[in-house]
Amino acid sequence: MRYKSIYAMLLALLPLFGVAQNYTIVVPKKATNVELEAANEFKYFAKEAMGEDFPIVADKDYKGMSNYISVGKTKLSNKVYNKYSPQLKWDGFAVHSDGKNLYLVGNEGKALLYAVYHYWEKYGGVRVFTANEMMIPKRTSAMLATAVSDVQNPSFQYRETLHVLPNISQRYADFHHTHNRADMERSWGMFVHTYQHLIPEKEYFGNHPEWFAQVNGRRVRDGQLCLSNEAVFEELCKNLQKEIDKNPAAEIWSVSQNDNINACTCPECLKLDSMYGGQSGTMLWFTNKVAERFPNKTISMLAYQHTRNAPKNIKPRGNVNIMLCSIESQRQAAIATNDAEKGFVKDVEDWTALTDNIFLWDYVVQFRNYMDPFPNIHVLQPNLQFFHKHGIKMMFEQGSGDNVTENHIYRTYLLSKLMWNVNVDVDSIRTDFLTHYYGEVNAPIIAHYYDTMQHALVQSGQVLDIYGYPIHAKNGYLSPGMIQHYKALFGQMYMQTKDTVVANRIRLLELPLDFAILDMSMSNVSAELSYFTTVGGKKTLRREMMDMAERFVADCKKHGVEKLEEIEYPPARFLENIQNYVNKSIQPNMAQGKPITCATQWSNAYDVGGPKALVDGNFGIVNYNYNWLGFWGEHLDVTIDLQELKDIHEIILDFFSYPLAWIFVPEKVEFYISTDSISWEKVGEQHYKNKEVLAVAQIVKMSTGRFEKKARYVRVFAHSILKNPSWHRGVGEPSWIFTDEILVK
Repeated sequence: MRYKSIYAMLLALLPLFGVAQNYTIVVPKKATNVELEAANEFKYFAKEAMGEDFPIVADKDYKGMSNYISVGKTKLSNKVYNKYSPQLKWDGFAVHSDGKNLYLVGNEGKALLYAVYHYWEKYGGVRVFTANEMMIPKRTSAMLATAVSDVQNPSFQYRETLHVLPNISQRYADFHHTHNRADMERSWGMFVHTYQHLIPEKEYFGNHPEWFAQVNGRRVRDGQLCLSNEAVFEELCKNLQKEIDKNPAAEIWSVSQNDNINACTCPECLKLDSMYGGQSGTMLWFTNKVAERFPNKTISMLAYQHTRNAPKNIKPRGNVNIMLCSIESQRQAAIATNDAEKGFVKDVEDWTALTDNIFLWDYVVQFRNYMDPFPNIHVLQPNLQFFHKHGIKMMFEQGSGDNVTENHIYRTYLLSKLMWNVNVDVDSIRTDFLTHYYGEVNAPIIAHYYDTMQHALVQSGQVLDIYGYPIHAKNGYLSPGMIQHYKALFGQMYMQTKDTVVANRIRLLELPLDFAILDMSMSNVSAELSYFTTVGGKKTLRREMMDMAERFVADCKKHGVEKLEEIEYPPARFLENIQNYVNKSIQPNMAQGKPITCATQWSNAYDVGGPKALVDGNFGIVNYNYNWLGFWGEHLDVTIDLQELKDIHEIILDFFSYPLAWIFVPEKVEFYISTDSISWEKVGEQHYKNKEVLAVAQIVKMSTGRFEKKARYVRVFAHSILKNPSWHRGVGEPSWIFTDEILVK
């Protein structure tokens, strides 16, 4: 090897002796913001890892007196750029070192920034675990002299996992090469379920009910639009233009159905349905018209629920984007190998045969119970491989938004890696993550925890649903025996962990297990999963369960857990519900086990044994599937025989409220007592006004208030609203009331 000078020869020999070399970070003369940020991030990691403060200069000012790191298309990198640029796709990048100088190459977006982060992660051992937890090993500048030729292209053009970490930390998102809400907002003008914003019901329904969906012969407020109505099209386009004028830089505009299945069934809409293969065809016909009106924008429509299947006899225009959603899919098995998912597989195949402009909306957490253990990690890679195989370009994994939820740190980390490269070695990523984040001694225990739970799920044959509850797994991965095993694993980790930071990380990982225990114990699953024990024939509170509940809420606050479900359910309210359940359960109830008759018809759709469920001592929780007696389109009229005269001073019962599931609180409850079941005396009446809120689940207490009377018979008459109200998406259909137990004190 020949050298031009003694200086150059000595410079080349320095790495052999572990001596630091001088390096300069070189950027183009007119560097872009991304190039400057990439250069500064490289400088930051070099300073932290090597203790070196490399200067940043423009290529015109570089004098050649040191080795260099070329960031972007500098005059030093023309040959390297010409070699690698043709190999790059979307925001792919290349890292090249000739054994002396380092080149970072990228063509679009944040590719150069990704190149910097990739270099430091792969070759420098840097790890970014959370928004403020990072590992930067010590290195020498000899690392920069290692020959490298590394080309990286993403599996998807758009990659977003809707979790808290990428959204509170731009560095986290960029380090893991993912997009976040800030990126989305730069590209999208409006984002999903936009009919309600473009044609607001409150503004238009009064004067133009014909613009809204006709369902069961009537126009409904909470539904879709009447897409066959030309006036709807014109007004929507007018309002869309106003929005575009406010944000002209946005490229993609969602013109998409509201979040319900109330499609219009007027004769003209049904005619379009028959022409184009169903409601998705009518939706596409309408979207194509909007896209034709706005040819310089991309118009996005949903293929979701009733519009998920591909249409017939029509194709999307070139500027139409299809947002295809997997909300119904099961999560215990991969989509491609699950027989129950054949319909969704066909929908993916049919849509991709029509267009390659598809945004795939997938779901990866338990929305009904954010802290419920949700063992879906094993399906993430095969599902993403399936989407990639079918040519999906835009990938959106809906997580828990801005909320700290079950296993979100590892799930976010893994999803980020998989969306960049669907074929990455998941086992290697898991081992590396667990080892560095939880410690070498704890990593195999946590891996065993994941694997054992997944295996128990698969062996049980249980469907894993994004709207499930812990109790659904009581005979599978959350059986009393499995929970006991998991708790032993955590006990082992706490015993061997001295570092309080790591111990706190383990506690956050354990919180979902505590949530499952606390939630299931309100259904008295077993002696271990119950708030009570029997002492001398008397139901007695297990104080350790309340201690666990109080610690759970305190630790949720410590770790930033603010919501336990998608809409609104703070940990403090969960504790209140536990306390309410416990207090009701341990109170003496003169009605328990007494004869009861019902003059109205209850429903067996949620079978709890009929009216006897109201005096069996089992109280309901915030889950209408358990211990709640339902009445569908009926009032409640029950009479309890206490079998002898009793001194009574209060009658109490709870009602479940969840309008999204058509469950409403009675508008009026009347309480009566009698000594002979012939003459009745009213001892209380309570009224309730249901709010116009859909997705809030709550328990509402109804009571006589205190009184002093003697009686043998107790009668409760609850006046149901009978039918869903005018503002409800199921307007006119029979509504539910649910109650759990009548408490007579």
